[in-house]
Amino acid sequence: MMKQSVQLKTAGAWGANVIPFVRPEPAAARLSMRDRMDVADWREPASRLGFDRLVIHERGSFDPPDVDNFLSVYRRGDSWASWTLVRRGAWVMAWSSASGADAGRFACVSDALRTLLITV
Repeated sequence: MMKQSVQLKTAGAWGANVIPFVRPEPAAARLSMRDRMDVADWREPASRLGFDRLVIHERGSFDPPDVDNFLSVYRRGDSWASWTLVRRGAWVMAWSSASGADAGRFACVSDALRTLLITV
């Protein structure tokens, strides 16, 4: 992890010190453009298999700091996601949203969706 030096800035005639608060970007925790393209490619096949929503959520203030955005996969008619996928470095991690059971570690979103939607 790279440390950033914080420099205080003096604000005008009052001499107040302003401390900049910079939110560090999580290293490789965002779904990549390739991941997003895989999601788009899987929308129609997922619908044929009974999954009508593939939703990319942006990180909320209540989410763990090492998670930036994530994909939720919803079965047709369900209010809660069946599967959740998140990028962790070079891997895409997947788990059951209902039970929390680990579904595996995949090289890409497409591999994860293929495994979860077709074989499960």
